[in-house]
Amino acid sequence: MSKKVKNSLKDSALFLKHAIKSPMQVAYFMPSSPWLIDQIAKCAHLDDARHIMELGPGTGGTTKGILKYMRDDAQLISVEINQKFIEHMQKTIADERLNISDQGAQNLVKIMDEHDWESADVIISGIPFTTLPKGMDKAIMQAIHDALKPGGIFLAYQLRDHVSKLAEPLFGEYAFKKVEFKNIPPMRIYTWMK
Repeated sequence: MSKKVKNSLKDSALFLKHAIKSPMQVAYFMPSSPWLIDQIAKCAHLDDARHIMELGPGTGGTTKGILKYMRDDAQLISVEINQKFIEHMQKTIADERLNISDQGAQNLVKIMDEHDWESADVIISGIPFTTLPKGMDKAIMQAIHDALKPGGIFLAYQLRDHVSKLAEPLFGEYAFKKVEFKNIPPMRIYTWMK
């Protein structure tokens, strides 16, 4: 068995363990598929971005895909509150362009200040907005809006469409929607431009 397959199985096992243990926090039972990751990279126009934030990277499958498509001079901050996922990412991803923050996604502006960023060009979210505590979904959406530069892209990949209703008061109607059926379960990809 190749090292890549072994790592993929480890990622999936860790992800599933925490999805069962904390279903409201993880919400999905399988990590993102390669097809979903490719679509996220294309829809987010990563080749044009220097400052990228990722919310809810889980075991880092999407993170690896983002890093693969990023420019060499770009930076990525992944925001994850699950300490086991953070430890796993630190062990399995060696890329100087990546920084991991354990602060909540409602603190994006503070996180950016700590890295001397004025704003983010792209924010990618896999956070399951439908399972967040009441009021936290709006606080995170406001933080995303505050952190994103004018003309920047907010991309959310979600199982349900709650995020579209949540984002509309700040971003307007989504600019683009796609469903990636090759992912298990199929995921909706929404993008907005600020």
